[in-house]
Amino acid sequence: MTATHARYTESALIPKERYISADWLAAEYERLWPKVWQMACRLEQIPRTGDFHEYRIGSQSILVVRESEDSVKAFHNACPHRATRICSGTGNTDDELRCPFHGWAWHLDGSVLEIPDADDFAPEVLSRKDLRLREVHVGHWGGFVFVNLSEDPRPLLDFLAPVVEGLAPFEVDKMRLIRNRTTVMDCNWKVGLAAFNEAYHLEATHIWDLSGYAAGRLNGAARRTRRPAGMRTGESGATKRVDARDPEGRTPGSYQFLYETFQTHNKMRNVPELLTESAPLADMGDPKKAAVEMLRLSQLISLAHQDDIDYVEALDDVPTDVPSVRFFTDVRRKVGAAGGVDYSHIPDEDMLAAIDYCIYPNLVGPISAGNWILFRFRPNGNDPDTCLYDVMFLHRFGDGEQVPEVEHEFYARWEDHDGWGPTIGQDLSNMGHVQAGLHQTSFTALRLNRQEAGVRNFEKFVDSYVLADGDPTA
Repeated sequence: MTATHARYTESALIPKERYISADWLAAEYERLWPKVWQMACRLEQIPRTGDFHEYRIGSQSILVVRESEDSVKAFHNACPHRATRICSGTGNTDDELRCPFHGWAWHLDGSVLEIPDADDFAPEVLSRKDLRLREVHVGHWGGFVFVNLSEDPRPLLDFLAPVVEGLAPFEVDKMRLIRNRTTVMDCNWKVGLAAFNEAYHLEATHIWDLSGYAAGRLNGAARRTRRPAGMRTGESGATKRVDARDPEGRTPGSYQFLYETFQTHNKMRNVPELLTESAPLADMGDPKKAAVEMLRLSQLISLAHQDDIDYVEALDDVPTDVPSVRFFTDVRRKVGAAGGVDYSHIPDEDMLAAIDYCIYPNLVGPISAGNWILFRFRPNGNDPDTCLYDVMFLHRFGDGEQVPEVEHEFYARWEDHDGWGPTIGQDLSNMGHVQAGLHQTSFTALRLNRQEAGVRNFEKFVDSYVLADGDPTA
């Protein structure tokens, strides 16, 4: 593990071709995606025997199937007769998998069930061994189903090791999916991932956040109100923001966050002291109104519960001299305990922290006690300039709480949906501008700082696969 809070010295530039080149994308499909563990779905998306979920990466379709209560299988989703995809989307196929074209069928373990008119085939082309559905390696962690298309993959838990250890206190296997969205973003999949893998952009991009929730967490920093230079109207709903720089002039991404890189994966999180020593609610006007407003803002990025808001609204008064995040931490513990959820093993500084693990190759998102908003990025066919962006909201439910049925929402254009929330909306509004800039002839390469060390670490990971057999853009 390498801590990146010391003086940063890495200066190598990142060539732009890996974000705009069709050849580079083709090399990723050939050398990266078939060899890495990929999160395909949640177990609660396939709860019953016969449930299936189709996971697509490029031209490849993987069919994840609940074989029994204790077994999940995954298969290449192609009929060995004439290649028809056997199932699409999500659903239930009872006790068999059946090709919709000619009716060939398999048991849920992939073995042959029926070949209509088998006598009309030459015997040598109907070897039952050859006709068995080709399996894909499956791994489980935290309630997620991972798949790996290689013949002999590294064990999943070995691959995920620092993530498994770091997220263990949050018991993500006990969280449940409450919202699942997919849209097409007008940027390369690595551009999208990188946008959520650093906090350097906080001051310039998240104007609305800094005018509310984040401002209340500043610890002695200057709080001047000003209109940011170059602000594009209509993108944040705010006309002013708090100057969140510290007395040394550093932006929040520099002084509010810690960054760590591992051999595989990386992490960023809030500086613990800035959470536990945050400003009291009285500094922000009426304490109760400030508390409710901060919780509502936090709820928009899935870091607060509706139960937290209800609890605070029911209070006669709130403490005025207690650091705000300490108050919210106490609220979260009490609300959890009332619902039968024990958070006593989670340290105070982690309860409401935005702890982001970038789980290679394509997952990232902030987790707190009881909530996780997880982003997944995938290439969009053979187009290096767009990607598929999946947003999964996970929540820890208390005893007796009803877990909602979740429908997969798809939006062909992210602009067609207004429910992303201001924070994600601000991020998405930048992505097309980034991708367009990569095509400028004057721009040749990315230059990264300490706060973007996770982005650099990720690109090294990609290089270890894509460049293993030479430069695909040469």
